[in-house]
Amino acid sequence: MKLQNVEVANYKCIRKPCQFDVSDITCLIGKNESGKTALLEALYRLNPLITADGSFNADDDYPRIDVEDYRIEVAEGKREPAVVTKARFLLEEGELRELESEFPGILAKPELTLSKGYTNELFAELVVDEKTAVKGLLEKANLEAQAMKVLAKCSTLTELSDALKGLERNKEAASLLSLVSEIQSKGLLDYLYRKFIEPKVPKFLYFSEFYQMQGQVNLQALAHRFQNNQLLESDHPLLGLIDLARLNLEEISNPQRALERDNRLEGASNHLTKHLMKYWSQNRHLEIHFDIRPGLPKDPEGMQTGTNLWGHVYNSRQKVHTLLGRRSKGFVWYFSFLAWFSQQEKRKMPLILLLDEPALHLHGSAQRDLLRFLEDESKSGHQVIYTTQSPFMIDPEHWDRVRIVEDGGAEANEESLAEGAGTQVYADVQAPSLESVLSLQEALGYRLSRNLFPDPYNLAVGGVADLLFLQSMSSLLASVGREGLHARWTITPIGGARNLPIFAVLLHQTEKRQVAALLGSADLEKQDVAEVSLRKALGGGNFLLYTEFTRSSEADIEDLFEVDFYLDLVNGAYRDVLPKPLTKGQLRGSGVRITGLIDQVLKSIPMKNNASFDRCAPARFFAANSDSMKEQISKETYARFEKIYKMLNSI
Repeated sequence: MKLQNVEVANYKCIRKPCQFDVSDITCLIGKNESGKTALLEALYRLNPLITADGSFNADDDYPRIDVEDYRIEVAEGKREPAVVTKARFLLEEGELRELESEFPGILAKPELTLSKGYTNELFAELVVDEKTAVKGLLEKANLEAQAMKVLAKCSTLTELSDALKGLERNKEAASLLSLVSEIQSKGLLDYLYRKFIEPKVPKFLYFSEFYQMQGQVNLQALAHRFQNNQLLESDHPLLGLIDLARLNLEEISNPQRALERDNRLEGASNHLTKHLMKYWSQNRHLEIHFDIRPGLPKDPEGMQTGTNLWGHVYNSRQKVHTLLGRRSKGFVWYFSFLAWFSQQEKRKMPLILLLDEPALHLHGSAQRDLLRFLEDESKSGHQVIYTTQSPFMIDPEHWDRVRIVEDGGAEANEESLAEGAGTQVYADVQAPSLESVLSLQEALGYRLSRNLFPDPYNLAVGGVADLLFLQSMSSLLASVGREGLHARWTITPIGGARNLPIFAVLLHQTEKRQVAALLGSADLEKQDVAEVSLRKALGGGNFLLYTEFTRSSEADIEDLFEVDFYLDLVNGAYRDVLPKPLTKGQLRGSGVRITGLIDQVLKSIPMKNNASFDRCAPARFFAANSDSMKEQISKETYARFEKIYKMLNSI
């Protein structure tokens, strides 16, 4: 049975009906306070794994802005109690087999709709053909031909019941009348649902950080809470672990069965460790152990008497035990969820998982492990709906699974608030605000960053000007049979030296690649990055500076050209805004980068349209006019660029 569609209304921040389609895995994203948790809660209460959690209370749950009007209207009989959750399921062939054998073709379509609201009654809807039901009952009844001739004219259960009462009743007719009466007393739809459908309806397992194990518990206190229906949320995973070990609370605290108890607990621990390690790549050297012993005077409050259960995590590499409750929150969440989920799997119960912010305390790589777990569970038949704000929890192969949750009331002014719909869910990414799709943008950006550098050789340069000059000069050298930059190099402007280490790490993390850098003094200036650390990031020989080819203390790519030629590029790029062309005599200073000298001159000359010096402008001018200017370039300039290309190509 597959959940197809969910509709929620009249619950907390969800005022008007809010519906969305559901797939095998559905991801709800949105801002804080957008209503993601409210959606999961409302769906959970429809058919919860913990029966006591299945009630709605108007005082607590109805939207506060409307609740008083709602109470008055219900009290005066002006409206029925509100429906909160409605879910539509698709019935699969195997689930219909028994029903079809009794009543062939009775369902007009294989769908079940369940709904619940503030009456806290679960309502089931099936599209049933009553005439087909009558026909099915008659075919199974094995009545005499004369009786069948009379009954064949019936098309409703009422007609069939009346006709049976008018016949001379034998054993078969009496049995059929009894069955028809039973169906009529319950209603055809309810009879079919209770007998054939209800056992197959999945329960909702809701899990959030509040269900995490504490790591230790006093067994007598746990038994007391269990007997008095006062269980804490954190008790459920622990009870799942105990059940997984095929023990009960009485057996686990009985010292006369200590060996058998410990063996079973060890078996359950090993089972969970195996499952945990399959999806926990953060540390492969962990094992889960449990210890049961009497309380001691210095144990935590509430555990100083009776019998206590302690959870430990053993690190086989470091040879150390750590209390489970003192491990990272992400690890404890993962283990607690697996303990409870494994218990339900053992029961072979149909489940739909509702996970509220499962990635809250998980590292990005652990979130990918969790996505892998969810993918495997969906293939084994468990649907999953989860909320997240993390881009790592959005599967880039399945954008279609994402639903954006937005609370329109949070953005509304006072005038529109009274009419607002509250929380709504969107599959169309263009419908909500940009803030609501931020996680989606980040996930897409992360995906693009991993695919942006498909080539194995990546050359990092400071800016776009470097890219344009390197490409243009490479083409000119190649056109006369000299060595240019090899086509396998992908040139990437990184915006300065500070970004180089992370650029190198990101590329090396994805695949085995060669990363080189060619930087100028402007890239190092005010970057607070030591040259030695940059060379270390790239392995020494892959780090080049323009000063190595100009034999000056400072140099950018522009300093590889002769001063007169570069001035021609600047004058060409700014001819429309310069009062008159710049000359070499206007440049003051020595050993200083040419771009710095030109910038000083241009600041003292008012250019038209408030233009300012941009290193990219001369580079773009050169790229557009390089072929016509190639004869003006000096032999020394060609030699400098060729030397750079030869060194890079040797890498």
